[in-house]
Amino acid sequence: MAAKSCRKIELLLATDAILNALQETREPLSITELSRRTGLSIDNIFRQVGTMADLRWVEKIGDGYVLGMRLAVIWARRKSVLEGRINKAQQELSELTGGN
Repeated sequence: MAAKSCRKIELLLATDAILNALQETREPLSITELSRRTGLSIDNIFRQVGTMADLRWVEKIGDGYVLGMRLAVIWARRKSVLEGRINKAQQELSELTGGN
């Protein structure tokens, strides 16, 4: 049996492009500016950011959009998990090396 090819999901690629454009600036970006920066159509951007706003991945400010707080919450949780792993590894290393 031939190996299955890994096909990219265009919707996720578009979402990633929008998030990348928004993270590159502190100022809200309009639909038109997001379209220019990502190469996606205005209709596509409009639909994407509407859904992303519903999910709180982005926030509408005036005529533009910025990254939303939901992404900050996701990152904070992930950071906490990583810090816990680091602390555990440091403790184990300290025990193995007889350090304090």
